[in-house]
Amino acid sequence: MSFPDRSVLLNFSSTLTHRNATVFTTQGADDSTQQAIQNLIDTRYQLTDRVSAPLKGMENDLFAKSQPLDSLRPKLRVTFGRSKRDGTFDWPVEEVLNTYTAHKRGAPVAGLYGFGYRKSVFGLIQEFFIFTELLDGYLSGLEWLKQERDIRSLITASFKLLQALHSKGIVHMDFWANNVMVNLAQPGLTKAIDLENCFLTQTEHLSEVLAFQFGFYYRREIFRFVIEEDYDQMVMDALGNYEGIDRSRFDELYALSKNENISRRARREIFHKGTVTAR
Repeated sequence: MSFPDRSVLLNFSSTLTHRNATVFTTQGADDSTQQAIQNLIDTRYQLTDRVSAPLKGMENDLFAKSQPLDSLRPKLRVTFGRSKRDGTFDWPVEEVLNTYTAHKRGAPVAGLYGFGYRKSVFGLIQEFFIFTELLDGYLSGLEWLKQERDIRSLITASFKLLQALHSKGIVHMDFWANNVMVNLAQPGLTKAIDLENCFLTQTEHLSEVLAFQFGFYYRREIFRFVIEEDYDQMVMDALGNYEGIDRSRFDELYALSKNENISRRARREIFHKGTVTAR
């Protein structure tokens, strides 16, 4: 594999090989971890579904994600380290790069333990694996909400997390309740997950980006649990933590984001241009 950022590979210098798979980790895997990774690889042959679950059969706490690459073009791009036409990489490469960088900056995210791939007989990568810290003692936002039924606390903690990510130069464009992990012992402590749809630089269109993020957070399930006017007031209170917000630019896109589906490609347009095409 030709990885687009060689400096990342240097920090994952331990290599585990099994069948047609190669996994890079930050440190040498102990016997339990190695066996669990090998078992995962063994179960993935002939499967086309995506796995996103704790790694089974081990004492160490790791979370595993794997997904087959579904067509020739992504297989070629990932194998040879190429980007798409819009400059992004396929989701597994984006997630590795973003998670590694965010954690290195001290952002509140799960740490990256390792990543790897499984090749076909033709030498092309056909499946990608990502292993992160298992957030033991945490629940996703919606699961936590089912237990505690405290929507205001969840929204407050999520908005605090969003601001913490921005302070580290991490712009999460898939920020919704299930990508917010809540600490059961201290619900005010949260971590973000699923960073494949993130930017690692500041935007010149913060008003529009925040409008999308707050609107999207509401649209993805939260609208079911809160009165819209109450949510709007919490958003306005949270906006006071950001400088230079243009309310006219914010309000228009915020209203749109609460009510319309905005594709991932359109989210890139928001970040880069401050405009959007709703779909």
